[in-house]
Amino acid sequence: MNSRFSSSPHRPINLPTVIFSFTVSLCIVQFATARQRKQVTVDDGMKLASLVDVRISPQGNQVAYVVSRPSLAKNQHEPALFVVSVFGGAPKRLAETARILNIPLPSPKLRWTPDGARISFIGMDKDKPQVFAVSAAGGEAQALTEAAEGVFSHEWSPDGKNLAYLTRDSMSLDEQQRRKDQSFVIHVDAPERPTRLVLKPLNGSERFLTPPEHFVENLSWSPDGGEIAYAAAPTTGFMAQYATRIYVVTIDGGNIRLVANRKGMNSTPRYSPDGLKIAFISTNGTVSLMSPRGLAVAPAGGGGSVRSYGLDDAWVSDVTWAPDGKSIFLLTTDGTFGRNEHMFEQSVVRVWTASGKSERVAGETTANYLLSISRDGTKLAYKRVEPRTMGDVVVHDMATGRVSKITDVNPELRDFALGSQKVIKWRSFDGMEIWGLLLTPPNYASGRKVPLLVYCHGGPNGGVTYGLFPQFMHVVSQVDYYPVEAMASAGFAILFPMPRGGAGYGEKGQRAIVNDWGGADYKDIMAGVDHVIAAGVADPERLGVMGASYGGYMTNWIVTQTGRFKAASSGASLSDLTDQYFLSDGGEVMAEYFKRPWEARESYAAHSPLTFADRVTTPLLLQHGERDVRVPIANTWKFYRALKQLGKTVEFDIHPRNSHVFYEPMQEREAMRRNLEWFTKWIKVP
Repeated sequence: MNSRFSSSPHRPINLPTVIFSFTVSLCIVQFATARQRKQVTVDDGMKLASLVDVRISPQGNQVAYVVSRPSLAKNQHEPALFVVSVFGGAPKRLAETARILNIPLPSPKLRWTPDGARISFIGMDKDKPQVFAVSAAGGEAQALTEAAEGVFSHEWSPDGKNLAYLTRDSMSLDEQQRRKDQSFVIHVDAPERPTRLVLKPLNGSERFLTPPEHFVENLSWSPDGGEIAYAAAPTTGFMAQYATRIYVVTIDGGNIRLVANRKGMNSTPRYSPDGLKIAFISTNGTVSLMSPRGLAVAPAGGGGSVRSYGLDDAWVSDVTWAPDGKSIFLLTTDGTFGRNEHMFEQSVVRVWTASGKSERVAGETTANYLLSISRDGTKLAYKRVEPRTMGDVVVHDMATGRVSKITDVNPELRDFALGSQKVIKWRSFDGMEIWGLLLTPPNYASGRKVPLLVYCHGGPNGGVTYGLFPQFMHVVSQVDYYPVEAMASAGFAILFPMPRGGAGYGEKGQRAIVNDWGGADYKDIMAGVDHVIAAGVADPERLGVMGASYGGYMTNWIVTQTGRFKAASSGASLSDLTDQYFLSDGGEVMAEYFKRPWEARESYAAHSPLTFADRVTTPLLLQHGERDVRVPIANTWKFYRALKQLGKTVEFDIHPRNSHVFYEPMQEREAMRRNLEWFTKWIKVP
């Protein structure tokens, strides 16, 4: 105890005096601390680290994790591997000289050897990704593979004597020669080289286990090590994910059997501990972007019925069996545990396979990622993101239910004056209840009207979660175009609306905007703006709007429908829906919402911002990656040229080398800087 408040053996304590003194002193300290906290800048945001992988050891005594931090000097995201006790303490950095795979973004794919002695990951060897392993006790990492085309993912056999990994077929000699003499041309729709499953004994030569007509996505060993389950599609491309089937191959003779043969997505197989069942993620027989990606379980022997666990249209990930095989842990959004005020969470959920009963294990007011379990099932480890954080590693004791934070990845956050983030709701034009997050500036006083920026999310079926970068807590967060914390520090409030068509309202909610982009979803957003104005938070004369991808479409749409916003910024945006169908690598998505252009010419035009370019009165900043194949840059060029010819206030920034999201820290910082500059130019802040 501080000696100032300790008692003397010769003098009795005057308790009220001590309490009063302590309270006054504490208030002074808190006030001083608040005054000393810094406002967040764009450069501050670019220094924050992201947790990109977490993996608990089989024995449950340690957790390996990877932290990525942007390096402006190298113009790369630099990942670093650490290991820490499940009880916390000082983490130990491992494999310092190895280069963990970071192109385009860090993707280490951590695994432990079954004996818990080593940690494996995907690292770069020369110019190819390979499997590396490093002792958990320290030392240098050693490459375990020499795949000619590199390795994309890997899994250890239960006895630790074999590696299974995915790699692509090598180029034919003819293609190599043509590339060398520069006569090589790309034949549209020609079959690509397949991604195949390879078995690599640690003391032997590798061999392919799958045929070239199977484009393999992911894999899982059987508990006895005699088989490998995998998901594969017959082709590649954006829609290939909706043509996957579940197969099993034996490692001795390469015999293959079909386990799940139904339409749509069937992916990420995981054997039950007894080897009799395989759990996987499935769209339950439908080929649709809007169909929930739910949990399914099938007999590992094939031929039996598949049982689906809908969880009220939940989208699931990180499927993890409990050791007794009676239940499955997973992460969920939407559905049973993700509606209403919970739609900003990603919960840890447990499903009992016999009864179908489910329960939330963790996740209230948090978004959780990267789930793994100890061999005995007593501990879970995962990344937990609370509203005002970047996320930390936690260990969940299943016996007591206690969740312990064991890392402090961004201690500098305690030095910043952060805005306040809260859940709000409002009624839309038709009475539907709509939800959103509202971020207010640091030290915001209730009743004070401030400028408001509306951040439209991507998708359309995307959403936002808790965290400092609400749309990008699942990856390296700085890919976000919009530095919302720096914007809050500058004096803006930010509304993150969750309109119908996106996550949180089930499949019916997602299908509510079929043939109606910019209809009910636009009205939902504007009702949210009116709600924040009516609450006395937003100044109606100082409004801005922004968003990328579908959020960029919505931003473009909004400024063609209303002049209420004083500034707007649109990234990777759609302006001509017909172009999006014909030019995007995911163009078939448009057909799901609008049919094909020749079947619905009027509808495509009626929902394209380009059609109404002459109505724009809001100053607009357009940003686009030069190599964007998801939303080709032609969309932005057309909107920009139309607006320029019409004499509108518009600027257009092209980010060289970058795609649908920006992977280079220097380009990320510039996009953020420009957006903050743009809004402070057109909207007066305190």
